[in-house]
Amino acid sequence: MPIKNILFPEHNFVYTYYCDSIDDLQVRAYSDQLKKQLSEFRSYCEIIDISRNVDFSNLSSETLTKTGALEKNRPNAGTGPLAILVTDPLTFGLARAYSTFAADARTDVLISYSLDECIAFMGFNRCQSLKIKNAICQTSPGSSLSSQNSIGFNFPDDN
Repeated sequence: MPIKNILFPEHNFVYTYYCDSIDDLQVRAYSDQLKKQLSEFRSYCEIIDISRNVDFSNLSSETLTKTGALEKNRPNAGTGPLAILVTDPLTFGLARAYSTFAADARTDVLISYSLDECIAFMGFNRCQSLKIKNAICQTSPGSSLSSQNSIGFNFPDDN
């Protein structure tokens, strides 16, 4: 499935990663699912990773706009930082557009080419950062983060 996450409730942190081909329905469904998953969090910080050779050709600008604006509907979102991990100018531009639309809810936003910089931006101590980075690096075969298995949310239609 193209959108997955790892929740770290003890750190009020979510790591979301995109892979394969993304379309409007998947992004909207994931946004709804994330809202449910995080409803018990008082606040949270997030890294969105779009560095894994994602095909965005089926994603409309309308969905990007609406999804960014949906940050306002998550009352606990604006209290934590958001970092977006990118790999090239195209993904940087998409991240910049998303962060612009989410600006009403997220005041602390970083767009970076470095996972280490994204994790540091979250404000974790060294031990927490290492634990989180290790979990992230185990998430996806073929990613630039070297991984062995996939953990996290799958859409209900996943087989």
